Amino acid sequence: MTTDGTPRESPEPTGRGRTLAFVVNTLTPYRIQSQLRFKHELPGWDVKTYIHWDVSKNLWVFKNPPDIGLVTFDGAVDVSSFGTWAHFSGDWRTGGKIIQRLEQDRPAAVIACGYGYPAPLRVLLWCKRNRIPVFLWGDSNIHADNPSGLKGLVKQLGVPRVVKLFNAYLVCGGNGRAYYLRYGAAPDRIFPCPVEPDYSLIESATDQEMAAARTSLGLTEGRRRIVVCSRLVPVKAVDQAIDAFAAVAARRPEWEMVILGDGPLRASLEARVPSSCLDRVIFAGFQDDQRVVNAVYRQSDVLLHPATWEPWGVVILEAAAAGLAIITTRVVGAALELAQDGVNGRLVRPLDRRGLTRALLDTTDPANIDRYKAGSRRLSADFRREQDPVRGLAGALACVGLATRAEPG
Repeated sequence: MTTDGTPRESPEPTGRGRTLAFVVNTLTPYRIQSQLRFKHELPGWDVKTYIHWDVSKNLWVFKNPPDIGLVTFDGAVDVSSFGTWAHFSGDWRTGGKIIQRLEQDRPAAVIACGYGYPAPLRVLLWCKRNRIPVFLWGDSNIHADNPSGLKGLVKQLGVPRVVKLFNAYLVCGGNGRAYYLRYGAAPDRIFPCPVEPDYSLIESATDQEMAAARTSLGLTEGRRRIVVCSRLVPVKAVDQAIDAFAAVAARRPEWEMVILGDGPLRASLEARVPSSCLDRVIFAGFQDDQRVVNAVYRQSDVLLHPATWEPWGVVILEAAAAGLAIITTRVVGAALELAQDGVNGRLVRPLDRRGLTRALLDTTDPANIDRYKAGSRRLSADFRREQDPVRGLAGALACVGLATRAEPG
């Protein structure tokens, strides 16, 4: 495409094919969704996906692997060893195996989903030696960029050097753009490419699927519903969500809260629920079937996401698309575009228990809730129109002379 987004013809990359090579640590439904769109919506391009961690340890189970050219490697490291010498050395070796495949597959461009692991860093250096365009596709968020001491010094010295090696930057929203600008990315080489859910699945949830979800998860038909959807780990601050609901429960007897997710804090969080709310706080566990999650969204009213740190937050995109009011913190990456205070919910400071309680009272007020829900639908539509990932990747390709072919006619 040209800089204004219109298609144009482009010659074949010299000596290379029309393949885009993605280097990822693991598979998530959200990156898969974007890569499927790239495969089917970028004329003339194919996609390959090289996974440098052990896929058998993946959180999500994919019964039918997606058609995104998956390539896995024997000896790939287990994420549980992260931070150890075994992880570093093993991942570096996997990077060498990826390079061997890249030499065979001869991609026109490489998209690295991060640079903080040995494998993609090794691939990045190989791309620079071989003059292959390499893009960084990251969800870094300027609000989470606050290291101190030696770690902060190392980051200030090292990250700009690495960032400047990339030819273009595919970012998740305005907070991502601000992050890469801080570390030296050229403004005209930054393109919006948000990791996104499968919107069609959210929109197509059926009455039968919603009824099945109510039955399987123990939801009460006819109640208004607050959703917490996250891992049960400290950074997600689910304890604050529980405390806020407990504080307003007597004033909102028609509401219940469902917690979708699992993690090491589950037992302590279950014990935290007051006895007066036990039948109105449902721990539904981790759901690897996205249709179940979408069915819950479609019969809920509020997403409560008080995370103290979140690089992006696809859960915010899901909730907005499903028409839920949103309560979240200002540090969540996607909040900049999809959570506007007083428009589709409330924004609060991290770890502000009183503020979170006030926000929940305001959002669940019958005078506000439907207005906030309608606001989410509007913001979601605007965001999807303005920050389309396919258009963002096409722009990055164009800036290195690899424009998308014009479609027939």
